[in-house]
Amino acid sequence: MGLVVALNRRATDRGDTEHQFRGHAPLDRFDPTRVNVSPAIRKAIGAVSAIEAIVLTVDIRRSSCVLKESIDIPLYAKLLDDFVAEFRTVLHYHGGWFDKFTGDGFICYWLAESSFAEHMATVLDFCCSVMDNFRTYYYPALVANMRNEPAGVGLSIGIDAGPCYLTPIVGDLTIIGSPIVGSVRMCDACPPYHLILNAYPGSRLVEGMTTVRGHLSEDNAYQIETKSIATKEYPQGQIAYSVEFYRKGQRLFF
Repeated sequence: MGLVVALNRRATDRGDTEHQFRGHAPLDRFDPTRVNVSPAIRKAIGAVSAIEAIVLTVDIRRSSCVLKESIDIPLYAKLLDDFVAEFRTVLHYHGGWFDKFTGDGFICYWLAESSFAEHMATVLDFCCSVMDNFRTYYYPALVANMRNEPAGVGLSIGIDAGPCYLTPIVGDLTIIGSPIVGSVRMCDACPPYHLILNAYPGSRLVEGMTTVRGHLSEDNAYQIETKSIATKEYPQGQIAYSVEFYRKGQRLFF
């Protein structure tokens, strides 16, 4: 109750929120100078009401080793800046929201106003594209700037979903709620170039599927496997869903 009261006080005091959307909200496909935020979402943000969100935590595995081995640190920073900037731009044009850069990754989300399955298809397609882009372009550029190539470098992505709130914290629009914790937990348990869904979004995704494989496009597909993974909170294991991507029948990431 105290948290909701505090959030409502912030919402009342913040005044015009339009500037808060810049850098966070998806862009209008026909006019990229404008954001694409529906009246329902604006109302929920203004009232600090719960909104169902699909939350992604993306982590560059062993980024500290990449930094340590980099020959030119400003170049390392430039490559990271380029990657995050491209990630955010592509995200916005896919209807996603950018939350924050975390130093070696980022948190982003989709606000599920309509069909959860349709949103998940967009999310999975986006995850596949981001992993492939990092592997084929940014990782080779990082390697070219390193003295030694450490093992285990790559993107890990964790996903969770559920009710969240959007509110300014320290003057910046921020998403808060248990799915952020869940997506971080899934990401922490995820090997490089893998995607793990927490139980809630994973079970909702598979409930409408007749097989363990779904299609993202004519060439791209994904396969889901239910597994038990050990996490810090649940060392004995918890139910999660691992997603593998395929292109023309061949597995994309190993």
